[in-house]
Amino acid sequence: MKKQDAAVAAAPILLVSGEVPHTAAIPTVPEGFKLMEGTSKNALLKASAEQRAEIDQAMEQLWEKRSALATDLGTLAPDAEAGKALYEKMIAAREANRKTHALAAYTEEQEALANHAVLAYLNRASGDVEHMAERNPQIADRYPRVLAVSAQRREAIAAGIARAKAAKADAKKG
Repeated sequence: MKKQDAAVAAAPILLVSGEVPHTAAIPTVPEGFKLMEGTSKNALLKASAEQRAEIDQAMEQLWEKRSALATDLGTLAPDAEAGKALYEKMIAAREANRKTHALAAYTEEQEALANHAVLAYLNRASGDVEHMAERNPQIADRYPRVLAVSAQRREAIAAGIARAKAAKADAKKG
């Protein structure tokens, strides 16, 4: 069995290896949300990943020593409750971001597996339609979209081969 045929045969098995989250269960951004742009975003203070532990420890220290801090700084003491709320929001945002990135990586992989399985299915179906159309040409007229996908794939492969040959020829010239 060729390597590609083995991959095609394994595709349905790979697909069942992970469930795709139900789209209704995935939260969306709040209505009206707009990404920050340019100078607004650039003006934000940044916290590098390498500095997270120190930031966490400093915020914990401020909370633990909030009474002493109030005595030490008097009217200059920051609002401890506000600091705690800000810190909790930062931690929640950090964890949500981590989970979201992990989910995005997972669903991208599931999409790649699903695309692979669907394309393998279409390739088999179009091959069978093409084969049967040789005997009965009317069959091709009943499945134009299936055959179009197959033709597009062949054209893309041919174009890729042509680009690779051209790049190889250019490399030899240079």
